[in-house]
Amino acid sequence: MDYSVLDTAGRVRRSIEIQVHGSPMMHDFALTEKHVVILDLPVTFDIGMATADAPRLVRPMVRGLLGRIIGRNPVPEPLIAFAARGGDTGPTLPYRWNPDYPARFGILPRDADGGAIRWFEIDPCYIFHTLNAFEVGGADGTVVIDVVKHPRMFATDFTGPNEGPTTLTRFTLDPARDTATEVGIDQRSQEFPRHDERRTGSRHRYGYAVGFEGGATGDAVLRHDLDAGTTATRRLGSGLEASEFCFVPRPDGTAEDDGVLMGYVFDRSSGRSDLRVLDAATLEDVAAVHLPGRVPAGFHGNWAPSDESTT
Repeated sequence: MDYSVLDTAGRVRRSIEIQVHGSPMMHDFALTEKHVVILDLPVTFDIGMATADAPRLVRPMVRGLLGRIIGRNPVPEPLIAFAARGGDTGPTLPYRWNPDYPARFGILPRDADGGAIRWFEIDPCYIFHTLNAFEVGGADGTVVIDVVKHPRMFATDFTGPNEGPTTLTRFTLDPARDTATEVGIDQRSQEFPRHDERRTGSRHRYGYAVGFEGGATGDAVLRHDLDAGTTATRRLGSGLEASEFCFVPRPDGTAEDDGVLMGYVFDRSSGRSDLRVLDAATLEDVAAVHLPGRVPAGFHGNWAPSDESTT
């Protein structure tokens, strides 16, 4: 895989290669003050799925060619796009749960070469999204990373994250002991974890997520207090589907939860979405913008100031 660093002008400052076992689907990663955290997990590119629509006579030749490339070079984006156009079951990505592929985290000093990465094996699972990561202790490089953990992915259902309930989980990677330990933070099925991005790479107290029901978003918005070990839940209403809620700090605010959460909420009865604004500390309503159509759930996004002086 490639790990690239851009400067503040958007130019590539450095790019290195990190060796992995094959061609895993990496959806996210995390940063600490000193390290980058890599997720090398057992969902891998599936040649059979990618070539299922190839003519029968040339299919063995195509698969043989891909077998010599995949896992040694990045998968070409046009190939992924072609395979993901779908068939009778609808669009799917050409990736499948691979029980023979080891699950592990890697921590790499942010300015080091790829050979300096340290790997930590974990129990098989899949992670779409990280909440945040940070270092603890002294100079031993122990890293804590909070994630939403799926028990597996794309084993039986290839259309979305519907392979069992998720959990908000904390992993601790200890280089001195060469161990990875995990603790479940919240057992409610959830996704789209977010935090105050001013705390990215540093210890955080609060995290926010959206409840999942049967592999799809429900109407619940969750507020996790990781110091107190508590979770507050706001139910938005029957028939509503919440998408990702982003934290936006209040102008001149300094407290980690001093701000609002902004997210799109779809009303199945009207077929339209609202932009909902919630107080990040209480989850109470602040405002709503009624939109003329639907914004599909699952879209990621951020809210940014329109210029340097306003938010």
